[in-house]
Amino acid sequence: MRTYLAYEIHLCTSYRCTLRIPISPCIARAIKSSPSIIVSSLLPITSCSFKSGSLATPIYAEIATVFVASSHNCAAAAAAAAADKEAFKFAQICPRKNHMMATPRNNVRRHSKRTSPIKRAPLLGVLHLQLLLSILVATSNYCNFGSYSSDHEYGGGQQKSFKLFVECFSSPPPISSTSSRLSSLNHRRVTLKGSSFHNRHQQQQQPLHRAESIKSSSVRLHGAASNSADVNTSSATIPNTKKAYKKKRSTKKQSNNYSQKKYSKQKGAAGGGGSIPKHMMNAARQYNSQLTKCNSVSELLSSFMEQTSTSTSSSNGDNTSSATHLAGANKLNSVNFSTCLHRLARFAAKGSYSSTPSTSNMNQNDARKQVLSDPRFALLVCSMAEMASGVDASTSVKMGNEMVLQQWRVKCGNDGGDGEGMREADDVLNDIVGLSSDTTSGGGDNDVVSVESRLEAAEQIMNQLSIPQTKNTFSSRECSNVCWALAKLRVSPPSSAFALGRVVGDGDDDESGKDFLSSRQFVSLDEMALDVVSSTLQVRMQLFEEARKRKSGGSSNGAWIPELSRLAGKVMDLIAVKIINEYGMRNDGGTSSTNTVFNPQEMASVLWAYAKANRADDALFSTVAAELIRQTGYALERGGQGPRPQELSNTIWAFATAGIRGEQQIELVKFAANALDEGEGLFFGNEFKPQELANTGWALATLHSKRGEGTSTETVEDDGIVRILRWVAKDIMQRVDSYKPQEISNSVWAFSTVGFGYDESCGTNVHNDYVHVATNDPVGDKELVYETLEVIAENALSRLHNFKAQELNNLAWGFTRLGHRTERTEKLLVGVGEELTKRTWQFKPQDIGTTLWSLATAECFDKDAFMAGASRLNLRHIRSFKPQEMSNTVWALATAGFAPKYIRAFDTTLVPASQRPTTKMVMSDSITECFAAVASEAMRRPQDFKDQELKDVLWAFSKIGVRHPALFKKVAHHLVAANGRGFGGFSSQGLGNTLWSFAKQAQLSLEVIDSLGDSVKLGSTGRLAVYETSCLDIGEKAIKTLFVRAAEGGVELGLDRFTNQDLSNTVWAYSTLGLLHSGFFKEAENQVLKRLKNLRPFKGQEIANILWSFATLNAQPDPVLIDELSSYIASVCRGKKGVADEYSISKVFKRQELANVAWSCAVVGRYPEELMKILYTGIVGTANDPSRMKQIFHDDGLQQSSIMTLYYVQLAADIEASKLQLALPPGFPNGWGESEGHARGNGDDLIEMSSSMLTLTISKLQRDVSNTFTEIGFENVLEHVIDTNEIKDEYGFQLPQTPQEFLSIDIANIRQKVGVEVDGPGHFVRLIDDTRKPSNKVTLNGQFADKGENRVNGPTLLKHRLLTHLGWNIIHLPYWEYQSLGGVREKERKYCESLL
Repeated sequence: MRTYLAYEIHLCTSYRCTLRIPISPCIARAIKSSPSIIVSSLLPITSCSFKSGSLATPIYAEIATVFVASSHNCAAAAAAAAADKEAFKFAQICPRKNHMMATPRNNVRRHSKRTSPIKRAPLLGVLHLQLLLSILVATSNYCNFGSYSSDHEYGGGQQKSFKLFVECFSSPPPISSTSSRLSSLNHRRVTLKGSSFHNRHQQQQQPLHRAESIKSSSVRLHGAASNSADVNTSSATIPNTKKAYKKKRSTKKQSNNYSQKKYSKQKGAAGGGGSIPKHMMNAARQYNSQLTKCNSVSELLSSFMEQTSTSTSSSNGDNTSSATHLAGANKLNSVNFSTCLHRLARFAAKGSYSSTPSTSNMNQNDARKQVLSDPRFALLVCSMAEMASGVDASTSVKMGNEMVLQQWRVKCGNDGGDGEGMREADDVLNDIVGLSSDTTSGGGDNDVVSVESRLEAAEQIMNQLSIPQTKNTFSSRECSNVCWALAKLRVSPPSSAFALGRVVGDGDDDESGKDFLSSRQFVSLDEMALDVVSSTLQVRMQLFEEARKRKSGGSSNGAWIPELSRLAGKVMDLIAVKIINEYGMRNDGGTSSTNTVFNPQEMASVLWAYAKANRADDALFSTVAAELIRQTGYALERGGQGPRPQELSNTIWAFATAGIRGEQQIELVKFAANALDEGEGLFFGNEFKPQELANTGWALATLHSKRGEGTSTETVEDDGIVRILRWVAKDIMQRVDSYKPQEISNSVWAFSTVGFGYDESCGTNVHNDYVHVATNDPVGDKELVYETLEVIAENALSRLHNFKAQELNNLAWGFTRLGHRTERTEKLLVGVGEELTKRTWQFKPQDIGTTLWSLATAECFDKDAFMAGASRLNLRHIRSFKPQEMSNTVWALATAGFAPKYIRAFDTTLVPASQRPTTKMVMSDSITECFAAVASEAMRRPQDFKDQELKDVLWAFSKIGVRHPALFKKVAHHLVAANGRGFGGFSSQGLGNTLWSFAKQAQLSLEVIDSLGDSVKLGSTGRLAVYETSCLDIGEKAIKTLFVRAAEGGVELGLDRFTNQDLSNTVWAYSTLGLLHSGFFKEAENQVLKRLKNLRPFKGQEIANILWSFATLNAQPDPVLIDELSSYIASVCRGKKGVADEYSISKVFKRQELANVAWSCAVVGRYPEELMKILYTGIVGTANDPSRMKQIFHDDGLQQSSIMTLYYVQLAADIEASKLQLALPPGFPNGWGESEGHARGNGDDLIEMSSSMLTLTISKLQRDVSNTFTEIGFENVLEHVIDTNEIKDEYGFQLPQTPQEFLSIDIANIRQKVGVEVDGPGHFVRLIDDTRKPSNKVTLNGQFADKGENRVNGPTLLKHRLLTHLGWNIIHLPYWEYQSLGGVREKERKYCESLL
């Protein structure tokens, strides 16, 4: 028995209120033991909080403060208490007999168990405060129930209620925005007017002994009023009818399974209603035909209101209506509801809200908003939901409130979660009134509502609300129509916003009690039905509150819409559970509980609806798919028609849209493929419409793209997908003109997404991360797709103007992704580019980025199209673009080579402000503004960019030659800061390209220096300038940390996952900045050796970059690496006759790459004979004909850096490998260099190294050291140069006759042949994974020893060896050792003497 604290207050002259709050027994005992605390005329102001879950979840009161206020200050009391965040209650008019119900707000702070001292809120008009009572009350949504009676009899209240509703909502309300509706919902208040001071003064004189009459079943607190002697307190008790029902059902306890089975038998697959008189059934049939004649949403809703009003049956003495009674008040049956909702959704989809000219042509979205804001629609959905829940249509709203909002909540303790709340209430009460734990704890665990109690309570109440009736049930078709309509209107919330409701099994009862509030788990269908009805009653309360507002001249704010949305979700959940139960038993071999059977069309419609509404789960979809396969298979076995194409297509589409994969989904794909292949398509395949085939292909590709790795059913699924896509391709070739643009684009998208017909259809494409469907006939499928794409290209070209922007995007993306390169394809892509130019503003951001990506990848460089696309990404609209769309766009522009007009606009490090363009100038060029806008967003929110997107943005800037130090600095800190992203999520390509981008940004400084000259304030040149620029851009610590983290991330990822290009880009980036991570380079060396042994093919550029990087950083690779690469290069450079000649070599290498390989061999000191001959053959040929070599290699000659490299190589080979007898042409380098005015490099070369040691500059440090050596008597000259003639005359080495200066010594004593090399920062690489301290002295034993974090680089090492071979004694002076002397001349002299 539940105990109540009840009291009455007068709100105005016409209404009086009895508020009842359920309390735990301990509170009742406290009040009974201290009757003096019972105070008359108290208005409670309660602080409430909300526990997340469904709207039926409990709301617990915290500190409840009771106030005494004058009648004209009750509103002020409530406002003051609310302002003090104590809480409030507001009243709502119930839709029956002018009753009012007090309910707590649900948008208040989260509940937590706590104790708190008594709080007093300052109130105006406090007259005589007898006692301040502070209690904690555990209550539920709508458990604070008060019935309001007017001076009129109840019989007239029903008529008055419906009349009020019809008067206020006879015409549709204006559309109001969702935000304004929600704002009004969250802030609305209802002022409660109290009694007069005189009456309250009389109450205070009444004896307090009335409190002694409090009963455990109903504790009443009587408040005085002007007619207090006539106060009716019966409204606070449970009606006699309810007691009778309870007594009658008390001896019947049934299990969960029995309850569900009995419920289904009584109410059918989707609920039922009460007994409908014959004349009402006839009226319902006539009404259904009337519905088919309605031509708009407004006509349908007006017809519904007219049909369910009291006037329609007044001749029979029936005064019920849909406003006063549940489930349509016996005026409609399930067919009427189904037809009305179905047609209403169709009209809304067409924009046909009203037949008036002003609203007849509104768009679909506006029509949907108008429907949702129409109170008549809300009443329609409520009535339908009540009938679907099995509520008797003769049940009044009053009885529904009493049963659901009072009795069920009380019995079940707020959906089974009230027991814990009661214990928390008792704990707080201990601190407030000083009761002991033993006294208040009561029965301990007995306060927790058990699953059995919930089962029994839900069954008892539902049996009172419903009458067993099988004639008026929702049939399978009606269920599918209802679900379809709710999904089409998008009225139900997605499962991510409102959790799915499901009935848990017997084995999950314990868990359901714990997780019910958060996961919306129920113990029976009866409980789910009651939850639905509780929502309908809440919507009704809000509707009548709105009606009263409009009656008094107020405007509608759509306060019911949020709960109406949840109600729609609950209805769909209820139907889903019934379907699962029905077919779950049937598919498990059990007996069906009803005769209701969904046919395949209805099942497909149901799955479509749940997928569209995003309220699907695997249980529902697997159950329905299994039944669909069972039914169609059974029909086929007996010679029946079997499945229809639309049914299979919609079902597979639903699985894809819902993103549900599993065994039943794969069985469905296999079933569809078998049905298509049977009789070579004569029985089924030819019945497919183009839309159905295209949708099926789209769905298969979507499901395949969501497949995880290593599933055991991959082969079965791939086989089914391939067979179905073959049908799609064949059908397109046969009747391509019948395919609409969307169907063509979807089909091409499907082919490309799964890689159907791709060159590498079997397994994974090694060139990217895409997974392709496996096929047993890759050659045949490739030919089939090739022919299909040719047909599509020719057909689509003539009607591209009919394609929407997204369809053009999908078409271009599909052709590009499949690698289809033909003349027709080129024309098609040109046409797509022209459409982009013409209809730029029709393209959404996603379409812009992907279309430009496709055109760039396919090398269709339509300047107008790229300019038009770039113009959309401007500083004004950039925030409407997603990161992927931005990265795709700038990547495409860089790939196509469309550089910004103001290429130095963002270089704040090297370019003076006076030479940078203004903002107005930047905005005058669409491509410059596009890059500026993307950079601003990447700096503003780098965390929103995925790893690949961030990489693509950085790569685009570096590739196109645009320096942006601020962007790269921001990204660097985002990656390696204390809480940075790191490289854990980067792919091998992403990591390699990111490092390449950072290194390229620094290398671009050489171009800036060449272009601006002395205006660039940079104190170094060459390799040192590159490193110095990176430090100025990013910061030395940040750039080192970035490359250390990248190396660690690469090793952790596994270099076996790096492609050859990824590996090449990564090691090139380290060498360009002079950063050596020994661990990473050792792993890279091992990986290259492994791939060479496994005959994994390398490109010439990749080999050259890898060798050059190891040599430049002096990474000291194992000589075996050179030998293995030598063998590989020899094998790939041999021609048809087995000999490597100029032509065969040119197919693998460029001449610059060959020169870099030769230089790398010289640095390492390894000269494989076959390799060196191939290198010389490729660089200078065998006929001493520079023009012939230019023609063969398609270049303008050797770069200056390559020429200087060959002098070093030739000298080293003459000294260290003279037996090879290598020689440069006699007239070299005359005629072998690049043509005058030709730019260095072509932009595609990763290596733009300068090996020339004769760009001579004398630093201040070099002069100081020279002066110091002079002071100690060591004669010297600065920058002594050794040319080819000196080498030939003095040492006898045969170099080309043309004199060239290619060796120099910083400080030289020519007579003694002693040289001093002042090694500045440009002579060293930084060992970023070495923490050893610098040594005090440089030791030379054939090669340099490491000095702390520094190691001499490859060029310095080679120069030292050559000078040593020429008889020079070379002393190396590290810059940091001399600088550490602090400029003290005596120390400097002693230091120089020690070196000699």
